[in-house]
Amino acid sequence: MTQPRIIEADAAGVSNADICAFYATHWARPIALSRPDFLHWQMNAAPGAKGSNHSVVALEGDRIIAVMGVTPATFRHLRQDCAGAELTTWVVAPDARGKGVGKAILQHLQGRYAILTGAGITGAALPLYLGAGFTHLAQMPRFFFIADFAKAQAFANIPDPAQAVTARRQSQAVPQLWRAVAVPAAALAPAAASLSPCGHFRRDAARLAWRHDSHAAFRYEAFTVRDPGQTGNGSGVVLREDTVQQTPILHVIDLFGPPRHLRAALAFIEDEARRRGAAFVDISLTAGPLIAHLRARGWSSAVDDPLIELPSLFYPVELRRPPTTSLILWGGDTQQRLYDFSRLHITRADMDLDRPTLAWYDQHPT
Repeated sequence: MTQPRIIEADAAGVSNADICAFYATHWARPIALSRPDFLHWQMNAAPGAKGSNHSVVALEGDRIIAVMGVTPATFRHLRQDCAGAELTTWVVAPDARGKGVGKAILQHLQGRYAILTGAGITGAALPLYLGAGFTHLAQMPRFFFIADFAKAQAFANIPDPAQAVTARRQSQAVPQLWRAVAVPAAALAPAAASLSPCGHFRRDAARLAWRHDSHAAFRYEAFTVRDPGQTGNGSGVVLREDTVQQTPILHVIDLFGPPRHLRAALAFIEDEARRRGAAFVDISLTAGPLIAHLRARGWSSAVDDPLIELPSLFYPVELRRPPTTSLILWGGDTQQRLYDFSRLHITRADMDLDRPTLAWYDQHPT
């Protein structure tokens, strides 16, 4: 039997329209990657893609039998630039499963990149990743701050004792002054220099502009936030406001900066959620120092604190347990340092952790 050909989409002459059609046919739920405009933004328009689609396809003759979405991106690890890639939406046609296609795709990627990451790993894909030497974080840390308990009832049943405990924890945060300035996301690059000790996808001006200023669907807001009593670059904050079930909510897409300014950044986010009348604000991230700041200010963990369960999916609204996502990571010869997730900066700004669904497009016609 002839083995399938494993090759990058552009090198094989596979068009974006072909990949969109494959996703539309074989992915269980309607997804944004079935739209040519969104697929072009994620795959071709990313700075590291240089205009090409580097997704990996498996071909039997001219027929696509599998696709792994790939966005090349520079990953900073141990203060050095590495060839990294964000993986997304791995699909194998039903009649091609069990034939080694998935294993061959992963081997191809491991021969091309030094660091690979992905999110939202399915039960079918996980054994293949683990067999290829990836590590798995089953529950990515996610935290939330409730700005209006009455409005939050639209998303969760909050008993009086749970509200009392959560409100008390949040009220015990140390008061903090802040000064915020709205800027293009590309202007946050100087604040991203503080990420040097952490493993992270490099947040230079080009990536920040692509990811936030020129997104194919969402409107993001970026801010530099400073503690007025401190010197140096402030923190970078990227927010996305949404209205779900007639209720405003706020997502923190990215947060980084010198430790002396992070408490001010969180105080700004909390005050901004209240000012906008949001029910709550949430953030997903891995970095240990940031998690420590969140816990110190009384934010609730969606994984560890059982009092209130807020959904993590909103189009449609869906509560999964746990209400967060999973990650996979592979780093070749650098595994021991790389696999300490608390020393990595991964947020919703990475991979496909903040991607619209087709239900979102239906409710936000362009």
